[in-house]
Amino acid sequence: MRVSLYVFPHIETFMLQLPLTFRAGMVDGGSEAPKPLLVYLDGRLYDVAPFAKKHPGGEKVLRRLAGDDIGTFMRGQERIMSVKHDHSAAAYNILEQYAVEKTHKKDVLLMDETTPILWKVGDLKHDYWTWIHQPYDGTIRLFKSDVLEGMTRTSWYTVPFVWMPLVLYFAFMGLDEMYRKQGFLNGFTASALLFSFGFLMWTLLEYILHRWVFHFKPDPDSYYQITLHFLLHGLHHKTPMDGDRLVFPPTPALFIVGFFYFIYSSLLPFSVFCCFASGKLFGYICYDMVHYYLHHGSPEPSSTMHFRKVYHHNHHFKDFDLAYGISTVLWDHVFQTVGLGPL
Repeated sequence: MRVSLYVFPHIETFMLQLPLTFRAGMVDGGSEAPKPLLVYLDGRLYDVAPFAKKHPGGEKVLRRLAGDDIGTFMRGQERIMSVKHDHSAAAYNILEQYAVEKTHKKDVLLMDETTPILWKVGDLKHDYWTWIHQPYDGTIRLFKSDVLEGMTRTSWYTVPFVWMPLVLYFAFMGLDEMYRKQGFLNGFTASALLFSFGFLMWTLLEYILHRWVFHFKPDPDSYYQITLHFLLHGLHHKTPMDGDRLVFPPTPALFIVGFFYFIYSSLLPFSVFCCFASGKLFGYICYDMVHYYLHHGSPEPSSTMHFRKVYHHNHHFKDFDLAYGISTVLWDHVFQTVGLGPL
């Protein structure tokens, strides 16, 4: 669940247009756009969706292999759905037509990485949904201003550096208050339970945001909805390996943390607020660190983190309508959106 929400100009016009266009997109989901069907061959990415129905072995074979490397199957070294087939040179030639990198070379928005594209993506209209789900192995410039552009890029270690001191401060304050009121054992137990509950509530919020906010489908005729979606999450699906845009920038995060601070501190006793809020903020830190690792880490095969890495990879490259959980897959099971791990 990468969040790419930044401050941008023309906000007055944007906010005036947003309510109507956003509601329209949420009701009808926008017009249907071709859903990419991505496969790898020897490290190269192909979108074979336009060919799927023509595939001699049937579309279901390609759907089964979505997001995976098809090299061993193409060379007849491994069976798929009980069939083993060594493909001809003609098959490789056909596949070459669907190389995503060739599509990118023709893409006027991606020809020059130094040209800002934020205010151009809205013009893609009905092509936008397919465009963002054909991943680009590079970086995209959003703003002409170097200052604004710099604010959209964040190193992974910035998140714990900025927010962990706040977590420790509130956790200590909450524990101290609980200890004074209830004694050591009861105070520690209450603090730990509230901290854990705050962490759990973060994972639920994370799922809700990822599934119903970041994955809302914009109205393809709405420039403002497309721009909003691209900022929220479309950018991450377009450039999933851009390491500087995998964690949430501290500047916009400060406003969100401040908002929840006001809400929780107004509704909860100070000791309860400290324990609960520190757990929830810690949950956010864990989410951002796990998300970065799932994209750039190298976990041991068959390990839990390897399963999680493949699980999230399949969200990007196999089926973006499943596997919304990052910190945990708990809520995917609860809401029946469980994705696929390693085959």
